[in-house]
Amino acid sequence: MIREVLEVSVLAADREVGPVVCDAVISSLEEEVLINDKLGEALGLVLLALGSGRWRFADDPYDVVRNSEPPSYWPL
Repeated sequence: MIREVLEVSVLAADREVGPVVCDAVISSLEEEVLINDKLGEALGLVLLALGSGRWRFADDPYDVVRNSEPPSYWPL
């Protein structure tokens, strides 16, 4: 773990939230970037449907539903 090394932002079609400073944990097993509950809360994310990737920002109107982007992979 490397403490307070990343600045994370959420880029949506209509806005950007962040940056939020967070720790990095590097795993030899995981291929996707993952965030934990604390970072999600700091970015104001509200999860609506985990499996289908639907979410909103905490200050979005209740009828706003956003869809997750497909994962990005970087070669090692």
